Amino acid sequence: MANISKFDRDDVLEKAKNLFWQKGFLATSTREIQTTMDMRPGSIYAAFGSKADLFHQTLIHYAQTSTDVLNEQLAQHDHAWDGLKQYLRGLIVPCSAQVPSELCMVMRTLAELDESHQETLDIAKNLLTQVENRFANIVEQAQQQGDLSAEFDKQKIAKKLQVHIIGLRSYLKATGDTDTVSQQLEEFFTQLETQ
Repeated sequence: MANISKFDRDDVLEKAKNLFWQKGFLATSTREIQTTMDMRPGSIYAAFGSKADLFHQTLIHYAQTSTDVLNEQLAQHDHAWDGLKQYLRGLIVPCSAQVPSELCMVMRTLAELDESHQETLDIAKNLLTQVENRFANIVEQAQQQGDLSAEFDKQKIAKKLQVHIIGLRSYLKATGDTDTVSQQLEEFFTQLETQ
């Protein structure tokens, strides 16, 4: 078992994130958390707090990891719209060791929990709002670079992107039909680009 002073925080958060993402908050047992993180209960509590506190930190870690991936894609493209499209394509992937659920972890959390977990719901909703605002900023860049119509309301397009991705990922989870989901995503991009 790992000693509290000798663990890699990002590494154990990544392990906990993948466990929670795969099983959900409610179905994940304390024993599974201990085994996955390779830490004693006292060490976990001292480092992360309660199960709920740990979950909150994994949600934030998930969001930060996603932001890092988005930033990498944006840095690799001259046009913000191309970077965003590549990032969104990367979200449409089947379940795997790196992606324990086709559903976004934040959306899975919102679907799983009720108002008895209000603090967690508030964190998840706030993270979703942050993503939407980031999308809006990228849409504005795409408008300035001439890739999207200047007539668009950037906030409405950001919401539309969110709704579309949530719907496509839900459909992927239900059907496993990656080809259809990818096709729908590309058609969605084309519709925005030709308006």
